[in-house]
Amino acid sequence: MSSSVSTDELPAVLQALRHWAASERLSGSTRIPQSRIDAFADATGDHNWIHTDPARAQTGLPGGQTIAHGFLLLSLTVEDDVAALAGFPGIGHVLNYGLNKVRFLAPVPSGSEVRVRSQLLSLEARRPGQWLLTQQKTVEVIPAGEVAVVAEQLSLLVLAD
Repeated sequence: MSSSVSTDELPAVLQALRHWAASERLSGSTRIPQSRIDAFADATGDHNWIHTDPARAQTGLPGGQTIAHGFLLLSLTVEDDVAALAGFPGIGHVLNYGLNKVRFLAPVPSGSEVRVRSQLLSLEARRPGQWLLTQQKTVEVIPAGEVAVVAEQLSLLVLAD
């Protein structure tokens, strides 16, 4: 893990957060049913048949199943962190700050179960009272552990006044 400050220089709340983030974390499993894929298609306007047409997928896709949108899988990477980060005393709020890198490496068929693996990359001071948390996120298909998505995710932590 890289950091622009030593652990001793971190505010107490961030020392606890850094300790939490430093260990690799693995989410519980999340099933991706066709209904969730369809809802995501409706929300984003991405109705490409590879996601939303099971009949066509039977003959037109390897494996014969529709596949989840890459951005649907990417959205799963924030779920566990939102509750955890907001639960640290002294953190006023957490903002999605963006992504440095994203790769969609393997398709995830409808009905699959996935989990998210998280690992701290850095915690850096930005402005007074603001810290940038950078984490490696990996979405894995269960049970094989095949990596479907890899992303470097950024969160801006704003300390409470």
